[in-house]
Amino acid sequence: MSAEELIRVCAESNDNAAWDEFVSRFHRPIALSILRTAYRWGAGTQQVLDDLIQETYLKLCANRCRMLHEFALQHPEAILPYIKTIAANIAHDHFKAMHSQKRGKGEIAQSLEDFEPEGSKAKQGSQELIEREVLLREVDHALEACSQGEDQQRDRLIFWLHYQQGMSASAIAALPTIDLTSKGVESVIYRLTRLVRDRILQLRAESQAPLQQEKGLRPAESY
Repeated sequence: MSAEELIRVCAESNDNAAWDEFVSRFHRPIALSILRTAYRWGAGTQQVLDDLIQETYLKLCANRCRMLHEFALQHPEAILPYIKTIAANIAHDHFKAMHSQKRGKGEIAQSLEDFEPEGSKAKQGSQELIEREVLLREVDHALEACSQGEDQQRDRLIFWLHYQQGMSASAIAALPTIDLTSKGVESVIYRLTRLVRDRILQLRAESQAPLQQEKGLRPAESY
């Protein structure tokens, strides 16, 4: 049974076997998305993680899976990224709220919704994975600085769905919480890509300037 068919059965009936299959099929990606988000925030007990997993199921299954069913009908190829997005977003909101309450009592690593990037298949602790983590944090910080206003969270979500999940503008526009046309999504992606790139280039240039100045002084210091 395809994911689309499974979701339809769950939405249209109380078939216990279908619901068991739903949990069996999607529990691991939900749990991993939440675990990775918690890891990036540097927080989360097992009880908290379990609660966030349950909260994800409640959101996905609300109103007889209405939002999930509608999305599956329009974009069956993007069901798994959508589910992981919901899970990571719930975890991100939870830890962000915790961070706000504890501000000043310790620094927690900031993160955006974590969407299991393709590069995550790299070996744990490898140079490739470390470099990717550094790049993701660099992009995330630049993205936070470039996206402002009441649409900040929505725009950041669009950015990561496109670049980490490979979702098209039309697939992103179909998400219930986006509330934009495909053209609107394309505009957000184009704008943020340009701003983030310029921001990172600026920060790198600023960080290298002191080193270049120091190197320029060394010959004079040798006299």
